[in-house]
Amino acid sequence: MIRVAHVVESFAYGTAKTVTQICEAQSGDIESTIFYGDRQGTDLDLIDLGPSVRYERLPGRGPLRHPGNIRFLAGRLPDFDVVHAHSSYGGLYGKWLARRLFGDDADRRVLYSPHGLAFLRRDVSRLGRRLIHLFERRSSTRCTTLACGPYEARLMRSWPGEVLCIPNGHDVETPTPVQSLDRTVLGVGRICPQKGFDIFCEVAARCPGRPFRWIGEVQRPGDPPPAVPANVRLTPYLPHGELLEIIRRSRLIFLPSRWEGLSRFLVEGVCLGKAVVTSVFPANGDCLAGSAAAFDDVAGTDDDYADVRRYDNGYTAQSVRGYAAAIEAMDDDRRLTTMQAASHRLAAERYDIRQIAETWRQTYRHAAAATSDDPVRRSPGPPKDRSQETSAWHDSAGSFQGRAVAETHPGTAPRSLSEDAPETRPSSPADLGNAPSF
Repeated sequence: MIRVAHVVESFAYGTAKTVTQICEAQSGDIESTIFYGDRQGTDLDLIDLGPSVRYERLPGRGPLRHPGNIRFLAGRLPDFDVVHAHSSYGGLYGKWLARRLFGDDADRRVLYSPHGLAFLRRDVSRLGRRLIHLFERRSSTRCTTLACGPYEARLMRSWPGEVLCIPNGHDVETPTPVQSLDRTVLGVGRICPQKGFDIFCEVAARCPGRPFRWIGEVQRPGDPPPAVPANVRLTPYLPHGELLEIIRRSRLIFLPSRWEGLSRFLVEGVCLGKAVVTSVFPANGDCLAGSAAAFDDVAGTDDDYADVRRYDNGYTAQSVRGYAAAIEAMDDDRRLTTMQAASHRLAAERYDIRQIAETWRQTYRHAAAATSDDPVRRSPGPPKDRSQETSAWHDSAGSFQGRAVAETHPGTAPRSLSEDAPETRPSSPADLGNAPSF
């Protein structure tokens, strides 16, 4: 029996759903225990844990919680074969304890999933982003870093530590027929700058005859709910099964986010066969199929909608007018049916959880079997470009991760981490492949 400890200081939202999914997908020879921290929404996510998954709350509270959590974990984690740390603080805990737990085998037996790299945040100063990036890069030799999507993997390809890409996934379903959908434009996520809730509301105000719905809550408990246009319905977080049913019934999904790792909302929407309207942030492009094309799906001049690009399964935009036009274009049932089919094909190729779950199982087995004498264990060395190669461990764990690392967004080329990118949304569709600036 392989014992895997998941360390999740922020057990809520997309991270909690991903961890739950990973644990539930493991076979009988892998035992999962989650050490979690309480956040808004944690109670709903704990409901989704099956009886085979053990869980224990981290003791720390408040701004000084981290030293106490690390001391607590130092007494618990030595009993496990593999430690899988999730998100920034969980990663900090895992890396801090890595050598103490596993010595020279730490870089193989401690796994770290950022679930969205913190240096992408635009609510942190430029200096703060630089320091976070420096820490993430230099500490990458203490673990194996697992990217949640192709864009995140490209950002880490020159790090000295091992990097694998195992994308978020979901069960792939046949799309609901267009005639059975309601007219709702659906957004999901925390009400915060990252998710672009303010943009969502501006677009809704521009489309007063169309129903919009946002499922999520304010970022800080106790904050008053925001004022919204009359056609926007706000719904608190729901149990995951109820959320999925609402996604199935909605006409399209809309996420104008400013930064992401790989949005679970977009992945789940694509796996349910939904058409997508989203921002040009590169990680969101990982949920778009085909190459970008000029937008001519509603009446207007080229200059009116120069920021909009059409893909096989949806649109990207950079302005309120552009988003509204893209949503209007999906009033065409035939076009929407075609886009739903494209999402279904993309999901089956890239985000099928059955295929991804096997990759997770193999990854844990290889991590548990690692020893300092393992011939495929790579000693830290100078950074090199792994965008078109895989390690021996990559190949033995299955070729799925290797394909994902090598992917780039259609029509764009990867760009180095040192190149400049816009502060929020790129200024042209060609910037869809840009990396962050610091």
